[in-house]
Amino acid sequence: MRFHEVKWDSDEERSLFLEEATELLNALEQGALDTPPPLDAMFRAAHTLKGSGGMLGLTEWVERAHHLEDAMDRRGRPDWRWTPQLQQLVLDTVDALRAELEGRAVAVEKPLVWWELEWSPQCAMPGVRAYQAWQVIHDLAPGTVSDPPLERLSDWTGTVSRLGIPSTLSEEAVRAALMMVDDLANAKALDVVDVSDAQSAGEVSPDGGDTAKGVTSPERREATIRIGAETLERILEGLGELLLDHGQLDHLWGSQADPTTKGVLDHLRRRALDLQDLTLRARMLPLDTLFKQYPRAVHDIARKLNKKIRLETSGGETELDRLVMDRLHEPLLHLLRNACDHGIEDPGTRTRAGKPETGTIRLSAEASQGHVHVRIVDDGRGIDWGRLRDKAVRQGWLSADEAQRATEDQLSELLFRPGVSTAEQITDLSGRGVGLDVVRAFLDEIHGTITVESQPGQGTTFHLELPMTMAIMTALIVEAGPWTVGLPILTVERIEEAAQAALGSALGRPAVPDQEAPLPVYPLAALLDATVSHEDHYVVRVKDGRTQAALAVDEVRGQQEVVVKPVAGLTMTPWLSGVALLGDGRLALMVDVRRLVPTAIGERERVHDDPVLRAGSNQMELLVFQLSDGQRYGINVYKTREVLPGADVTEVPGQHPWLDGFLRLRGQTVPVVSLHRALGLPQPETAGVIVITEFNHTVQAFPVDQVERMVRVSWDQVEPLPAVLDAADADHRRFTGLIDHAELGPIQLIDFEQILAQVAPPAYPAPDQVGVPSMGGQMIWLADDSRVARQQVEKALEPLGVTVRSFGDGQELWAAVESGEPLPQLFVLDVEMPQLDGYTLTQKLKHDPRTASFPVLLHTSLSGHWHADRAQQVEADAIVTKFDPARLARTAAGLLLPHPTEAERYVPAFAGAK
Repeated sequence: MRFHEVKWDSDEERSLFLEEATELLNALEQGALDTPPPLDAMFRAAHTLKGSGGMLGLTEWVERAHHLEDAMDRRGRPDWRWTPQLQQLVLDTVDALRAELEGRAVAVEKPLVWWELEWSPQCAMPGVRAYQAWQVIHDLAPGTVSDPPLERLSDWTGTVSRLGIPSTLSEEAVRAALMMVDDLANAKALDVVDVSDAQSAGEVSPDGGDTAKGVTSPERREATIRIGAETLERILEGLGELLLDHGQLDHLWGSQADPTTKGVLDHLRRRALDLQDLTLRARMLPLDTLFKQYPRAVHDIARKLNKKIRLETSGGETELDRLVMDRLHEPLLHLLRNACDHGIEDPGTRTRAGKPETGTIRLSAEASQGHVHVRIVDDGRGIDWGRLRDKAVRQGWLSADEAQRATEDQLSELLFRPGVSTAEQITDLSGRGVGLDVVRAFLDEIHGTITVESQPGQGTTFHLELPMTMAIMTALIVEAGPWTVGLPILTVERIEEAAQAALGSALGRPAVPDQEAPLPVYPLAALLDATVSHEDHYVVRVKDGRTQAALAVDEVRGQQEVVVKPVAGLTMTPWLSGVALLGDGRLALMVDVRRLVPTAIGERERVHDDPVLRAGSNQMELLVFQLSDGQRYGINVYKTREVLPGADVTEVPGQHPWLDGFLRLRGQTVPVVSLHRALGLPQPETAGVIVITEFNHTVQAFPVDQVERMVRVSWDQVEPLPAVLDAADADHRRFTGLIDHAELGPIQLIDFEQILAQVAPPAYPAPDQVGVPSMGGQMIWLADDSRVARQQVEKALEPLGVTVRSFGDGQELWAAVESGEPLPQLFVLDVEMPQLDGYTLTQKLKHDPRTASFPVLLHTSLSGHWHADRAQQVEADAIVTKFDPARLARTAAGLLLPHPTEAERYVPAFAGAK
């Protein structure tokens, strides 16, 4: 008998069995990963599992548990030893018995929570997205049902679908899983419906109407109270508004309030702060909820690498905002995988170095001054700084002299560039230079930091500093020119009147004395905009991590608790962590000191010193791979996330002919696109590897036969593909160019954007949906090496009524500038182009007197903070990630409008793009 066939006498009996079995399986798994393992407790757990399954008649269950019990029975076996093989038997048995338990949800009648999913109007494949949503939830809660049914999703084109999800899955888990699905505009829980009653009635009423007889009773609903993160967020917002109301009353009445009124106001504020603190605590979770997932992951990675690795965790009781924690799993897994693969040596190498065979990785957490510090420490080989210096010189990132003078802190920053790796060979796990840039991108989004310390031969430490919560901040409110600014109070060291601050000078800049060296003084208003006037009556000394400076401000308004609201879309202002409405009705810009000071001091000038960004560098890093025809193909490393061995792929009814299906990747559903079918090549005879990519706002997978290596090439090496190698019909060409590499020979560059456009054509909004005035009579010059991309951009800009002139690459556009032709009002440039790439072309346009005053919009499939930084450094006016037609049209309109205030009206994010 199988588990789903058991006839239970009561729900209580079933629940008790599940609870006991889950605890025993967890104990077995944890015991197998402990050193030394608690053998007696594990033997008892296996024995109990066997007996419990036997009472229910679970034959296969009993066989597995009995086999494990026999393997762990040490009685009368003096030569018995705990071995890696026995450890793996325990883990495999745990996996098998858990799978048996998870299968029970399909047949067990239990209440479902119905969720309504609203899909974006621009979603090109609503049926596929609805299937993905069902799959990500079904993986967590078997028994999840879809409305429309799965068999109808292949041709479904609606905008609202529903999922019936077993009530055992928490709202937080549902929302976290659904975040992995693209094009989902909104998701909300409706009501709880009993499956058996709903099915017997012949229909299900997700909104709790009379057609569903099985709506849970009030008693049952009171027995289990679940408060979702969204509900807590609304409560927190309400309390924040209450505190704002208090601030406004206090500001209006001031000293005129009588003692009774003053007392009531003070009491109101204290109670609101208490409730706010309680709500914040409800949003906090212990990090152990994450940490407990990693011992098994490290064990599996070590087994695959034939290494011996032990993971030690501490500080799991440290609490972190669940909104931060929900997104922390992937970066931590990247770092742990990196430590296992790059850091810890194989047993033989460790023995020769005088180290224990078993390497140790320590994952720890601690809270300090409003931040959570997470450290990943390994005792492995450490970072080879010499190899990193050599690579920086070979790739053109640094000159030989710059590399020799670079400190380890400066070199460690190179590790977070896409495409950087010091690994000697590529493996299935890492070595391709993808991963650490993902960690940095996550930390940038939450305004955290990461630092690296490493001693060759001794090990490496990655130190992550995370905000404990992103909702509430105690800020010092100051005035700087026309702006009201909030500085995190934890970064403020001292406030002085400028007249008494002992101002001197250092290196030609105002400075104040400090313990070690003079501290430079920067007018805060000038950092935000060098053109505004300011008075600078006070000096505020700030220190955030390794960033230390003195900021001159006009006025200091005092300390205040504020609710920080994030501002979406301001990729060109990384120093802005959000905005806050103050009690007197003013809007304060909340500043991230670590990003403001370096950006203002160095980043705006660094473009002239950074070898990667110098005009004419025109470089890119390619990941070279082969397909079934034996030819070499390339993809920009910036578009790759990782390379995996084969994975289970699930087909979807009615999927596009070029789709193999979908795979699950750490909680995310990823479409698998066949390059073989797209390029008309024979299917491979043997399994290869899968390249996971991220561009155009989406993640997708491409199976390839073999990955060779990374090479650095210049865009001016890229030549158009000979017609004999490409499709005769330009609309069906699949390549953007050809590189004749000195060592590898011909490398063909695939037009991935055109392939994706065939699989999922973009949706274009109607002219009245763009919401911008007609720009008739204005000219835009567009440069993009992809014919499909040019057609998409031209169609997206149609609602503006502009004239678009297209060029096949950056060199063609620059030649038109050089020829003296009438110039356009706006340049729209792709980044990846042969002959002359978008970054280099932007620099040329911005430093040529003929074109310096015209705005430049970079339109690229590359996403992430690094590309936004580069766009800012080359002085682009805006950057838009492909392909969002409405956003592209609105951003172009904002750049064409004559006055900034008009631009802000139509393009809210434009205000921050300098």
